[in-house]
Amino acid sequence: MKRLMRYKWSILVIVLNLMVMGWFWSQLPSDARIPSHWNIHNEIDGWMSRNGSLVFGTVLTLGMFLLMYFLPLYSPKYKVYEERFESILPGLTFVLVLFFALINVYMLYLAWAGITRPTFQMIFVLMGLLFIFLGNLLPKVPKNFFIGVKTPWTLSSDEVWQRTHRLAGYLFVISGLILIVKAFVPGLNTGFHNLSMIVAMGILLYPLLHSFIIYKQIERK
Repeated sequence: MKRLMRYKWSILVIVLNLMVMGWFWSQLPSDARIPSHWNIHNEIDGWMSRNGSLVFGTVLTLGMFLLMYFLPLYSPKYKVYEERFESILPGLTFVLVLFFALINVYMLYLAWAGITRPTFQMIFVLMGLLFIFLGNLLPKVPKNFFIGVKTPWTLSSDEVWQRTHRLAGYLFVISGLILIVKAFVPGLNTGFHNLSMIVAMGILLYPLLHSFIIYKQIERK
């Protein structure tokens, strides 16, 4: 129970998300279409049913919480870094659960308001904020097989893991800021949107290559 209380904010978000979903479910018609996917131009190109959205929102938030909370049961590295895990997991769980809950509520709101092509790209703001929060948490994550930048080189060395995640933290923040700026650029500016998405994805993927570079540097020494 004491450990569960450290996740109280995540549990609160899950409960609030269920309440909000229940309200939207009661307001939406049975044949309502709920947005479920956006392309890089902020166009909705995927939909789900009202009942499907209820299942999706519940499984997404509750599933993420259970996955993080029960990490000690299935992570081989948990006992090695137990103190560090226990200091980072509650905050990381809250960020992930909150993000998925907000995405879920946003999808339901669009269906309730009858918006099929949002003029403001809120989805990019939410994604950007997620990357910024993750960027601040990544450098604190100890070596493991489930969370973080997992490559053969980061998993083979504590130094490679730490240096890679220190860089990844900065790059996630930069990528998040790019996505937030992207949300405020008019949708007609497709050149900027395409370029910014390529840059953001390149920034997010670079730590994979960087881990190999660090590994080879250490190997030569």
